[in-house]
Amino acid sequence: MGQEMRANKYYSIDVRTEKYLIVGLVFSGVIFVVDTQIPLGVAGGMLYVVLVLLGLMTGRRSFVIYAAFLGSVLNAIGLMVSPPGSEWGQVIANRLLGIFTIWMTAILCLIINRAEEGQRSAHDELEEEIKNRTGTLREVDETLFFCLGQICEFSGWPLGHLYLTADNPSEGLVPTQFWHVDKPGQFETFQKITLETPLEEGVGLPGRVLSSGEPAWIIDVTKDSNFPRAQLALDIGVKAGFAFPILIGSKVVGVMEFFSPIAVEPDPQMLGIMAQIGNQLGRVLERKEAQDESERSQDQLRKLYHRLEQVREEERTRTAREVHDHLGQVLTTIKLELSLLSKKLSKYNPSIQESTEELLEMSDDAIQTVKKISMDLRPPILDDLGIAEAIVWQVKDFTNRTGIECEFEDNLDDFEPDLERSTTLFRVFQETLTNVVRHAEATKVYVTLSQFNESVTLQIQDNGCGISLDQVSNLRSLGLLGMRERAMVWGGNVKIHGVPDEGTTVTINIQKTTTHCFVEA
Repeated sequence: MGQEMRANKYYSIDVRTEKYLIVGLVFSGVIFVVDTQIPLGVAGGMLYVVLVLLGLMTGRRSFVIYAAFLGSVLNAIGLMVSPPGSEWGQVIANRLLGIFTIWMTAILCLIINRAEEGQRSAHDELEEEIKNRTGTLREVDETLFFCLGQICEFSGWPLGHLYLTADNPSEGLVPTQFWHVDKPGQFETFQKITLETPLEEGVGLPGRVLSSGEPAWIIDVTKDSNFPRAQLALDIGVKAGFAFPILIGSKVVGVMEFFSPIAVEPDPQMLGIMAQIGNQLGRVLERKEAQDESERSQDQLRKLYHRLEQVREEERTRTAREVHDHLGQVLTTIKLELSLLSKKLSKYNPSIQESTEELLEMSDDAIQTVKKISMDLRPPILDDLGIAEAIVWQVKDFTNRTGIECEFEDNLDDFEPDLERSTTLFRVFQETLTNVVRHAEATKVYVTLSQFNESVTLQIQDNGCGISLDQVSNLRSLGLLGMRERAMVWGGNVKIHGVPDEGTTVTINIQKTTTHCFVEA
């Protein structure tokens, strides 16, 4: 099934790539033909930028580079074959402007493509792993406690305990917190000794059961030379004891032991019954092993997700810095050089003034685009001024872009979350606003950021159509899944509640200090 899904995925990618490749070739041919028939070309070859955008839509970085190279070559050829119609200085300036625009667009497309690839990879890996895991089985613990109590009641013995095999089989048995005591405190000394006494194979009553795989009985443990716990205190409070193995197939995975404060002769019938119970309980412990493995896997996945998010944020920060500092400086320098060139050439050739003004306008647009990309990747206000100011900035930008009214209330008082928690809240906030634009059909959004006791809460409420319960529980929604996973990293959760035609409320809670992860039931 998984291979079929992957094959379908690759097939869809190939079909999409082939479609855009055909469209790109047709466009390049049409633009080139038109470019060669009109004096000075079409906007100086500027329309070849369309090829780069088609390369971005394929989702492949190599196609963006190929498209930029093809557009530049066709632009240069168009310079040589286009009919003359103006002065060469203006023609060359237009062509250089076209090539410059093509490659600037290609660089920005590559940056966008890299960010999208990282996000898809992280989300795909995360979704594939989570689908292979089972849920928690908390009833296993309750079953074990129940069985201890029922066997104590059946046998009339007041004390029961469970040993489990160690992760390393050579280490024997380890004590657990699974106890049944008729009168709490009656066997306190024995319980304390037991919790401090792991047992090797063949040692003590449970060790004998582990070695033989059969039930065992001791009439008086205080008189048995192979019962080390009796030697650790003058009065351990127990006399008779019996134990039976818990089996998964032929493998002993645990031993249940029971004790009486008086010496009791062996009861073969009871031992036979206990052997059958041990086989049944093996199924319970098999589920517990699956539960433990599932919890370990969930914890590892959450740590992996957290690490992936850290890497993504680091990459975003680095890319934003490079775009802002390096590319921004280059564009600013180009603008200054163009301004100086314009002043020098306008004295000798006034007609070139119009071309240089167009170049300066394009440079200004490119600089503003670079600033926007840098802010989208990693707003510096989040690092410098904190989560509240970052949300204020995002709210203003959101309102300007969408026209949706957005109100923000800051109730953090003097508390400021650390940078990592602030980043989590900000990214979940951005994802929520994206969902509002795509699905909510809202006209107003209310945002509240507050803190109480040990948690920080961010609530986003809109007046849109309201999300349905099926949409909330949809495991295919990577956006909602990512929001929940981000919050769980900090011991938090995301609650989503929708009312038809009244709106949706998204509440994000994260812990101020703890890093313990839990899954909301």
